[in-house]
Amino acid sequence: MSTEAIHEIFRRRAAARPDAIAVVDGTRRVTYRALDRASDAIAAELAHRAVQPGHIVPVLLPPGRLLVATLLGVLKRGAAYAVIDPGWPRQRLRAIAALCGPTALVAPGVETDVFPRTWTPVADDLAADDPADDDPAGVTATVAPPAPPPVPVGGADPAMVFFTSGTSGPPKAVLTPHRAVLRLTRDCPFAPLDPATVMPQAAPAPWDAFALELWGVLLTGGTSVQLGERPLTPGALRRLIAAEGANVLFLTTSLFHLFTDEDIDSFRGLRCVMTGGEVLSPAHAARFLAAHPDIRLVNGYGPVESTVFALTHDVSHADLGHDIPVGRPVPGTTVHVLAGDTPCAPGETGELCLGGDGLALGYVGEPELTARSFVTVRGERLYRTGDRGRFSESGVFRFAGRTDRQVKIRGHRVELSALEHIAHGVAGVARAEVVPVHEETGNCRALVLYFRAARPGIGERELAAALREALPSYARPDLIRELNAFPLTDNGKLDGARLRAWARAEITRGSPSAAPAGDSTADRVAAVFAAVLGRWDVDPDVPFLAQGGTSLDAVRLCTRLGAAHQRVIPVSQLSRTPSVTALAAWLEDRPAPPAVSDQVPLTPAQLSFLLAHEDSDNDVQNHCLLAWRISGALRPEALAAAVADVHHRHPYLGLRYDLDGEPVASPGTAGTTLEIVAGGEDPRATLERRLGRPLALRDGRVWRAVLVETDRAQQWLFGVNVHHIAFDGWSEHLVTSDLAAAYTARLAGAAPAFPTEAGGTSAVGELLAGLQAADLPAQRAYWSATLADLPDLDLPTVPSGRPALRQLPLRAGELSALDRAAAAAGTGRLTLLLTALGAALRELTGGDDFGVGVPVSLRGTTASTGVISCLINTVCVRLRPDSPDPVRETASAVRAALAHSDLPFPEVVRALRPRGGAARRPPYRVLAAVQDAPSPRLPLPGAVAEPLRPDTVVPPADLAVELVTADEPLLRMSSAGTVDPRFTDRLAGEVRTLLRRLAEQFAA
Repeated sequence: MSTEAIHEIFRRRAAARPDAIAVVDGTRRVTYRALDRASDAIAAELAHRAVQPGHIVPVLLPPGRLLVATLLGVLKRGAAYAVIDPGWPRQRLRAIAALCGPTALVAPGVETDVFPRTWTPVADDLAADDPADDDPAGVTATVAPPAPPPVPVGGADPAMVFFTSGTSGPPKAVLTPHRAVLRLTRDCPFAPLDPATVMPQAAPAPWDAFALELWGVLLTGGTSVQLGERPLTPGALRRLIAAEGANVLFLTTSLFHLFTDEDIDSFRGLRCVMTGGEVLSPAHAARFLAAHPDIRLVNGYGPVESTVFALTHDVSHADLGHDIPVGRPVPGTTVHVLAGDTPCAPGETGELCLGGDGLALGYVGEPELTARSFVTVRGERLYRTGDRGRFSESGVFRFAGRTDRQVKIRGHRVELSALEHIAHGVAGVARAEVVPVHEETGNCRALVLYFRAARPGIGERELAAALREALPSYARPDLIRELNAFPLTDNGKLDGARLRAWARAEITRGSPSAAPAGDSTADRVAAVFAAVLGRWDVDPDVPFLAQGGTSLDAVRLCTRLGAAHQRVIPVSQLSRTPSVTALAAWLEDRPAPPAVSDQVPLTPAQLSFLLAHEDSDNDVQNHCLLAWRISGALRPEALAAAVADVHHRHPYLGLRYDLDGEPVASPGTAGTTLEIVAGGEDPRATLERRLGRPLALRDGRVWRAVLVETDRAQQWLFGVNVHHIAFDGWSEHLVTSDLAAAYTARLAGAAPAFPTEAGGTSAVGELLAGLQAADLPAQRAYWSATLADLPDLDLPTVPSGRPALRQLPLRAGELSALDRAAAAAGTGRLTLLLTALGAALRELTGGDDFGVGVPVSLRGTTASTGVISCLINTVCVRLRPDSPDPVRETASAVRAALAHSDLPFPEVVRALRPRGGAARRPPYRVLAAVQDAPSPRLPLPGAVAEPLRPDTVVPPADLAVELVTADEPLLRMSSAGTVDPRFTDRLAGEVRTLLRRLAEQFAA
């Protein structure tokens, strides 16, 4: 049993790693030191305002860094916090206020008169002006505030309050001690909670899952990422993984099912996904495991009275043939299956009863209910859950339903009898019955309330209005229907079976199986409304929620509309434009992507490559080559058909690119056929020679594929060459996976049925629309100021050398060590690579101020991840390796560069050297990148394709330095042939050495 308090362990973390990033809140990065100081100041102010140890402090603040500091400050004062949504019904707020202390902490502008006193916390340590300014951490480093008065707090003392549904009069306030949370963070068996953890804080703050997401991360040295938009959507998750390195996630079961249904690829990049709250669908788990075999999936069980999880289970393929277990007890937790007070044998079903450190202290202000729910059996304090379950001989538990009429819906427990009691309390209601409608998984999908009126004047609309005042949104019935009489059985009892059948029919009646016809934006929006709501009769002028939509439905709606319209639609936008008409008008007002037509606009990067191509007879430096040695029973005719299939599937591979008139691309007439040639004495040289011939962009010959026969039986060399104007690093695995899928189909004599839709030219339209929406003049001014007077980097050159390639493998565990170092520093792999590269260039050239180019991916939408094209931009990061804290300085420079990455890089160059001519060249001579795209594998039935590593790679700069993280991690350095190869060798070795030192430095 823990005797420590949450804030004490946090303070130790802050002392050990003061400069590590604790909280990411939009563009702000808050260090452990800054969060510790800010919470000290808040705790001291709470003492001044007579908040006493043991008080329950209501907190009405929005999610973000100030909320985190405030909660920590409350704990340091020895009090317990209760996070409250100010949007809850007024009646509920009054009931909560009666349970809490006199002082509520509120956000500016929040008006509530239900609390006797209010105060708006302020934390100067968290109030930075700009993450790109002189404060690299995004937090102001102020003088440490006076320490709050010391308060002795132990593990058994109250720490936080969580609220149950409140459907039976006043909501139950569950008082939770420090030790209940701490048991989840020590040697956690169900999630990788460590300094490398980056976890979105997605759960609502009044829920107990919030405690796991926040304290589970901050007490183990990780980073908590606060959400700007709630609830979390698949598109937002993609951005968090890409931008912040999110790697651990908790989703309620309903949200997990939704993400799996709507965008299963959004999980890519995570290490672990936890889910719980409802019954996990085996079908959804199977789809997840098939799509993400390397991501750990954990199924959890636990009521709020036992704080987040009491049982957890790592889901595997062996679990998918039946109901998925809820697993084994987490540390500090006991689980019993009882029939009354008698233990059940393995395999017998009984009530799940929980004990251990995770138990709540009880319900605030309800001693009788506490005594009924928390009982002593054989000398152990237990919580009776009301859930039924059983366990196996090996100790694995399974859930088996409820012992009462309680259901879990929309992530909350709702007592049906309590809903009926509240409905009965509405004047004019004679009788009410609430009927749950369940999905195939057994989870509750919807609630239907049937009632009989005692007098005229109370109808469905009037009852719905009364329940809106009395109930939180998640507990309100989805449908309300008035009956003249309730159905009865032959013996005069309520016919529950008939009511359930009616309710099921009400919910599923008219569920559309296909979208309604229509080509207008409003028609398309109405079709998605209808599909999500499961009804044809969608009123275009009535808000989505008023037509039966739920918060979970809103996430599904915005995800589907975003995919259909190739743009991000936050759930908050639905609250601003809640109807079909309003949302369609908003979509039409936004810049629309250009339609696929005879003219396709070019991205700035594509225009740069086209200009370089027009100025060169053979711009070989912009060729992207992939090659394999194939052994086995290859069928050349099937491979030739597969090449043609890929060409027709991806439009950018068949466009004509020229500068006549407007710089646009247009559909070409030339196809790409597989060239099959004899290899002669040197097959590899033959392959390189055939692939390396010029490509003709004006004629639409953007790529080629070559198969070389060797003099050995069943031995071939195969390669493709794609011009950079239609290709980037991400495209590599797309072209190979599509070639493999098409080849497999052609072997069977069939046309390929690709597993996913290929992205088209609309991705470019979305990109250009995004550029139009950005403040490009401000970004141009930023680059002009940031790169003004940037010195040139002096590299030792040779008159006419050959391109060179150096590849240094990383030792086992080195990449993981770098990741831990990056997490400890509150940054990412790119920052560490640039820090090491900057120090190495300083050591070898003497330069102490120079620019390094960094490619930036523009693939920010679901559709763009399937596009074979060039969707990149470049930024120039100014490095000053002699700074006192180079990692922090580099992290600040990287964040600022990425925040101004919408301006096309050619415009940056023109802004720096407006007179053009020979002086118009990039302000860097070295490129640096972290290559984390999936490896381009080519699985061919009946044959083995082994990648051929190129002897040389011509980079788009004098030097390119890449940290390759997929499969076999390595440091790769390529030279265009203008840099002395001896310098390249020394630089590669120095960068690798410095990366190791950085890993060791932050491991200390």
